[in-house]
Amino acid sequence: MRAIIPAAGFGTRLKPHTFSLPKVLLNVGGKPILGHIIDKLLSEQIYNATFVVGYLGEKIVEYVRKYYPELNSSFVTQEIALGLGHAIQVAV
Repeated sequence: MRAIIPAAGFGTRLKPHTFSLPKVLLNVGGKPILGHIIDKLLSEQIYNATFVVGYLGEKIVEYVRKYYPELNSSFVTQEIALGLGHAIQVAV
């Protein structure tokens, strides 16, 4: 099984926190939101994930590769933000 993690949004409503950090890397409970998501995937024995990135996507790639090397991860870029459905379409 492969999870699709849409993480391409701008985080407009979370500015100024998202000027230099994508919203999925904002800390909640001492850990980035994305860390909580990946931890849940791994606890459910899902080791394959495709991340749809966009705004500041390189920071997401760095985070996943650094902190979750055991995850078989791939990354696709949503060049134009056309919503969640489009993000899923880009991933498949």
